[in-house]
Parts: sequence; C-alpha cells; structure tokens
Amino acid sequence: MKVLILTEPDDTHAVLVKLALEHDAHAVRLLFTADQPTKLKQSVFIDNVASQWKRSDDGDTLVENDYDVVWWRRARKPYLPKESTHPSDYPFVLRENTLFYDAVTNLIAPSARWVNGKEAANRSCAKLFQLQSAVACGITIPLTLCSNDPYDIRYFLLKHEQEGVIYKPLCANFWFEKESMRISYTTQLSFLELPRNALLQIVPGIFQKEVRKRYEIRVNYFDGYIVAAKLHSQAHRDGKVDWRAIPAGAMHVEPYTLPEQLEAQICALMRKMGLVFGALDFIVSETGEYVFLEINEQGQFLWIEEVNPEFQLLDVFVQFLLHTSHHAFQWKAQDAKHRLEDYKYQVDDIVYLNRQSHVYLNNTPYNA
Repeated sequence: MKVLILTEPDDTHAVLVKLALEHDAHAVRLLFTADQPTKLKQSVFIDNVASQWKRSDDGDTLVENDYDVVWWRRARKPYLPKESTHPSDYPFVLRENTLFYDAVTNLIAPSARWVNGKEAANRSCAKLFQLQSAVACGITIPLTLCSNDPYDIRYFLLKHEQEGVIYKPLCANFWFEKESMRISYTTQLSFLELPRNALLQIVPGIFQKEVRKRYEIRVNYFDGYIVAAKLHSQAHRDGKVDWRAIPAGAMHVEPYTLPEQLEAQICALMRKMGLVFGALDFIVSETGEYVFLEINEQGQFLWIEEVNPEFQLLDVFVQFLLHTSHHAFQWKAQDAKHRLEDYKYQVDDIVYLNRQSHVYLNNTPYNA
C-alpha cells in the first residue's frame, strides 16, 4: 500500500510508523507542510478531465496522488520568514500561501482513506464542541465555563472555590526559557490568584469545577477498537492536577477494561465527531464516576507502550492504518509483528536529519 503522512520534522510517531510500514514493504512518504514556500515548491495542474499535483524540494520531484491512506498527523501551515518579503507585502504573501496550502490539502488523494478527515480533524479541536458532543452521547463532563467575561469568571470561582476550580487553555501552549521548555498544564486556580479584569478579558479560558480523582484513563480509539490504559496519576505528587506534569517513565500504567456502556458511548461520540482515531482522557472520580475531559484527534499514544510494553500500540496502529474492510477494525494479536523496541533506536538520527533538511518550528530559530 501507499501511505502519505503529513507532519513535522520531529514527529517521532510518524517516523516509527513509517519504519514499521516499510519493514512490511509498504511505500511511505512524509510531507512536511511547513516547508511551503521556502523549501517546498508545489503546482496543481487542472483541466476539464483531471488535476495533477506536483511537488519539489531539494531531494526530488514527485508527481503522484494515488495514495491508499493519508495520515493527517501534524500538518503545519506554511511558514514564511518575516524577512522574506517587504513588510507591507507580508500579510498578502502569507495569506496567499495559506490559501494555497488549504487548496492543495483539500485535493490530496481523493480516493484514499484518511486518518482523520481534514474537516473532522479541524472541527474536533474545538473543546466546547467536544464537551457538548460528549453530553449528547450520555457521557458525564465537569461543570464548565469558557469565557473572557471577568464578571462571569469571578462569579464561577466564588461559587465553586470551596470544591476547587481548575483552569486550562483552549489549546496546548508551550514556550522556551533558557534552553528548557515550559508547558501550560491544567492548574488549580483560586479567586485571589485571578489577574486584573483587562487581562481576563483579553485571554479567554476554560474554567471547570474540579473533579476529585481516584485515577485517570487514557482511551486510544481505532475505528471502534478501544485500548484503555489506567494512569496511576494520583500516586505521584506532580500528577495530582495534570498527569502530564509527571516526569517521563515515573507513572505506572496498566491495561484497563471499560464498562460496556461507556465503550458504546465513546464509539457514538467518535462517530458523531467524524473521527476514526483519537486519544480520549477520562477521570475516574472518588465516587467511581467516569468523567470525560477531552479528545486529542492526533494524540500521542506510543509513550504508553514505552512505559508498559504489554501495550502493543505500534502494531495496533499499523494494522489499523492498513485496515481496508468496511467492518469495524479489530486488532489481530496473532498477527502482531511490530514492537516499539524494534525501531526506536533508529529514530533520533532520522529526526536529526529531518530537522536539518526541513522547516522546524518547535524550539529553534528558523534558518532557511
């Protein structure tokens, strides 16, 4: 099969999946979309019969669009350095590149199976849409306020401060200080910690009544096939509010069986959102209630196998990606042949080369 993965240069998941697929003689291409326009040239030829997509970089020129599978992994919008054009022209040039990117990505592999479809992937990033969809499917959510109205925010905190209130941004945010990366994790918030009203109004945020936890569940969804992991987040002092703050490898993770009703609700939610793949986060409260937090439609999943090799998630994903039947996907353990351990030693060198050859935006200055 032919697989196209749209991603960024340091995406280890894309590299590992590519290595596993190529081990089985599948053809895989990575497309680093932020290379447009400084390192990537693209053309679309259209007539009354058909269209043709061509792209060129320093390595080669490709004229092909007959992929079987497209993994819409971590596609980045075009990157245009400020110095590349006159300041007055910059907004126009950037807008033209963004519109071209949207047009090209809408034309990619029209007959392919997409994981996930571009429109569904973009729509699913809206946290409020996720929460409303979960409620519509019978799933419990935390009491939530999303607002930039200082008076509503202050009233919400005053009303629920005794039970506890947490804050989180609408999207992931990270920045760099003195060679180290800082991440805006979910955090507890008190009324007296709120900034002045002008700042509250400038930056909307999500405020939720805190749910006291027994533990947490990470659910990996593969078109109806579910792999759930129990995260012992409350056993570590750094994970009381957000398990992502726990140092890598320090949290115990084990397989978990969800109630059948919740599995059915998760399947209904993913269908409602048009997603065939995603990572869902749940709290199991002190009273044993399952409380939905969010979906990441391209969430990291291989870290679970790294922590606990009992989870063969690389093989699950490879089988899922190649799944062609109209029936719901079911992982075949007897056919498993890919383990994270078999490929991870190759990843660092490949990522290093990718970063040297392509636009890398995550923590180093761009140098075309």
